[in-house]
Amino acid sequence: MWEQSLVMFEEECGVPADNVLVDVALCVGNEVLSRGLEATIQQIDCARFIGPTTPREVLLDRLTSTFWPPRPSSAGSRIVVVAFDQWPLFGEWSELSREDREELPRILVIGDEIRHADISRYNDLPTDGFLALSDLSAQSLAETFRRIAAGEMPMPASLARQLLSGGRPRASRVEKQHIVLTERESETLALLADGLSNKQIARALKISTHGAKRLVGAVLLKLGAPNRTTAVVIAINAGLVGADGA
Repeated sequence: MWEQSLVMFEEECGVPADNVLVDVALCVGNEVLSRGLEATIQQIDCARFIGPTTPREVLLDRLTSTFWPPRPSSAGSRIVVVAFDQWPLFGEWSELSREDREELPRILVIGDEIRHADISRYNDLPTDGFLALSDLSAQSLAETFRRIAAGEMPMPASLARQLLSGGRPRASRVEKQHIVLTERESETLALLADGLSNKQIARALKISTHGAKRLVGAVLLKLGAPNRTTAVVIAINAGLVGADGA
C-alpha cells in the first residue's frame, strides 16, 4: 500500500509522510498510454500529475522554471515517466555536466521492451529506474516513485540479471590498476553494489547525506559511469567488487 510506502519513505529520507509529494510528468508519445498512465497516477494520493512534456521542454525549464508548479521544500522528487520508444529523445542530456543533470527531474523508463532489448545500446541515456508495463499498477508505480525519490534505481529482476550477465552494458573494461579509489570511495562502491541509496550509504559510513552524494559522484566519475547501475557493472568487470557485491 502507498501508506506503507510513505512510512518507508519517511524512515529513508527523514521527511514527514504527510509532506511527501512526487510531481510527475509524462513523455510517452502515445495518447492511449498517456491517458492510462494519467489515470493510474491520479490514484496515488501523494503523486501530483503535472501534464505531458518533452525532453526539450524539461531542459528549458531548468532555466525558466515555468513547467513545474511550486511545491513544498520537503517534496520528494520530480519525475518524468518516459516510454521506451521516447527514451532516445533524451540523448542530449548525456552532454550535460553532472551538476546540471542533478538539477533535472528523475527519469523513469517504462515499457515491456526493457525485458528483451539490448539495454547496452542505451548506455549513455539518463535513467533513474525501469518499470515494465506488464508490471504496472497504482501500487507498483507508487513503490517505484518512492524508491526513485529515495535515491534507489528500481528495475525488474530480469533486467538486473541481464545487466550482470551476458547482456551487460558495453561499459569500458577498465583495468583494475588504472582505477585508484580512496578507502572511503571503495567502501562507497561496495555499498553501491549492495543497492544502497545515498541515505543508506550515509548511515552506513556515519556521514552526512551530502557527503555520501559527493562520494557516489566521485566513484561514478572515476569509473566513467553515467549512472549507478553501470558503475557497478564496470566495477565487477574490473574486479573491484564481486558479482555478489562482495
